[in-house]
Amino acid sequence: MFAPYTGPWTFDQAAHLLRRTVFGPTKERILQAVDEGLDGTIATLMTPPATPEPPVYYDFYDDPAATVGETWTDKNLDGNVTGIYFARAKTLWAWWFMQMNRDQQSIMEKMTLFWHNHFVISEAGAANANWAYLNLLRDYALGDFKELTKKITIDKSMLIYLNGTSNFADQPNENYARELLELFTIGKGPLVAPGDYTNYTEQDIAEIAKALTGWIAWTDTNEPAAFEPWGSIHDTSTKQLSYRFDNQTIPNAGDQEYANVIDIIFQKDEVARHICRRLYIWFVHYDINDTIELEIIEPMAQVLIDNNYNIQPALEALLKSEHFYSTAIQGCMIKNTLDFFFSAYNTFRVPAATELYTEYEIWVAWYWRFEELGMAIFRVPGVAGWRAYHQAPVYYRDWINSATLALRKRMARDIKWLTQYVSPETQGYNFIEFIATLEDPSNPNELIDEICQIVFPRPMNDEQKDFFKAALIPGLPDFEWTVEYDDYLSDPDNEDKRTAVENKLFNLFMVMMNVPEFQLS
Repeated sequence: MFAPYTGPWTFDQAAHLLRRTVFGPTKERILQAVDEGLDGTIATLMTPPATPEPPVYYDFYDDPAATVGETWTDKNLDGNVTGIYFARAKTLWAWWFMQMNRDQQSIMEKMTLFWHNHFVISEAGAANANWAYLNLLRDYALGDFKELTKKITIDKSMLIYLNGTSNFADQPNENYARELLELFTIGKGPLVAPGDYTNYTEQDIAEIAKALTGWIAWTDTNEPAAFEPWGSIHDTSTKQLSYRFDNQTIPNAGDQEYANVIDIIFQKDEVARHICRRLYIWFVHYDINDTIELEIIEPMAQVLIDNNYNIQPALEALLKSEHFYSTAIQGCMIKNTLDFFFSAYNTFRVPAATELYTEYEIWVAWYWRFEELGMAIFRVPGVAGWRAYHQAPVYYRDWINSATLALRKRMARDIKWLTQYVSPETQGYNFIEFIATLEDPSNPNELIDEICQIVFPRPMNDEQKDFFKAALIPGLPDFEWTVEYDDYLSDPDNEDKRTAVENKLFNLFMVMMNVPEFQLS
């Protein structure tokens, strides 16, 4: 199963890979992948994109440190400027959505979101600290997992979120130490005895918490977290770990003690298995049965260990594996909120606003919709991440219920209406432009066949395609569409002809986006 895939490389396999690794792949991007082949496509996905320009300030509040159009990311905040905290945060949200919208080439945004779901922070820190946190995830998106874990341990937003800034020698706080073991590195395992969780014990949590004392953070500034060595702040005793970590001790090492803790944890191979399971659930499927554990997780973890915990080789092996391209894996995942949104917004090539500040406003407006559907970035609902990636037995099904399904349908329609409301000169969908990229848009059967191949992860049957055609030309013969579309092409400046074609296409695409299969990846 973990052997390299040697089957056909067609539009279908390329589309499957890209649906899991970029947000809303376009037809052009899928065809590029077909031409590149599997190895070439993986190489492109693993190539970091050019560093984008940082977010800029645009809000109506007066930022004392940044003028409109200027980045605030390198500027501290002073004084009582609560409104500016929120104004800067909004640009950070919008900035990340803009990267999800713009980057079709690399896996960067999917991996950054993976790490955001793994090393969770929620409503912690000011925008400056969260910008540093986000860049940390991006810098190590495909890199050294152990080094990322060290740096996230003393990241300011993480210190605030999991109470590292209130972890003192005379009053240790175990929140981060507990999650470091249970969620971030080695995993809990079944309870063996009181306080013994297979991979670590309550003693280990308590002792690691002591080792992590002494860190403080000021989120108003761009300076990194600081270590205070005083006895009342940092515990200078020697910490004694349990037999789960071979009874090792952690002597006082000042501002390097946290790194020594991580080194000890990563001596255990279960760390590699734990993160590989998380990657598998994120990119492949949630059902990790005994066969998957033996034939996928174990060899993938060994690749990770052999490469000193660098993520890229192990992830490449997974995405190139025979198992990843099996029919059972294609279309087995319910799209999360962002995947659902971008599978319409990006795939159908909704144009960006002409003004950068208007583009920011559009993405901020969408943020509140994403929050309504349970996927607000920087407001992850729990330290374990979004429930769809850890909550058995529901997993991906957590994204869908009677309320969220209705909201998703509304969101698909509102890509047109909300975008126009924020920016009247921006039309939202341009389905006429989209179908112009298809092979034979004047033939309703060919038109629907090709759209289905682009947007659905599994083949649609004839009955489903007839259902779609009824939305395009209800009760009419095929030639009616051909005549009307060709008539528009002969006179594209005629508003009546254009509107008639646009309305029919809007009906078609809304029906296609409302069928259950559109929810799948």
